[in-house]
Amino acid sequence: MGLRVACASLMLIATAPSGLAQTAAEPPDPGTVTIPDLSGGRDPAVVSNGWKYFYFWRADTSYAEAYADIADCYRFMPAPNATASVPRFVPWEEAASVATVQPPAIQPYGIVGAVIGEIIAGPLVRRAHQSRLRRCMEPRGYQRYPLQERRWEELTDNFSPASIAMQAKAASGPRPDGDPLPEDR
Repeated sequence: MGLRVACASLMLIATAPSGLAQTAAEPPDPGTVTIPDLSGGRDPAVVSNGWKYFYFWRADTSYAEAYADIADCYRFMPAPNATASVPRFVPWEEAASVATVQPPAIQPYGIVGAVIGEIIAGPLVRRAHQSRLRRCMEPRGYQRYPLQERRWEELTDNFSPASIAMQAKAASGPRPDGDPLPEDR
């Protein structure tokens, strides 16, 4: 019995994440990070699309602190090649009947279904990224500010690891020229 407990303890220690893996990497020098112009937050067209295209800002936040917060929130992002489709349920069956299970078709809806699916998938993946980032950043005291679509695309850089530094610089930069977006949208 003692050997089982010792083995189980060693397995838990081996599979536990190390303290080094949980800490964010050192942020790059903010002088080397370039961000797009963040002005235009008072334009009614930009504000009306603020629910889709926004950036975060918090008063009295250092670049290093904003970088750590955003890097921490990026843990909740979908995988880089994830699709917005709902995972399928695959029932467990006994080993004798496993050979008779047919795999699902790659595209059961044909070419038209594939085209429609691709049209729908882009905005769904973008929204999944933004909603997860929002649910992580707003409780930390960050406010959202509207941004033009083109500038938002430059700032987020398709949610790449390099975009963490750009978003951190925007979040810790000077006070935005517009009003923050309401939290209900």
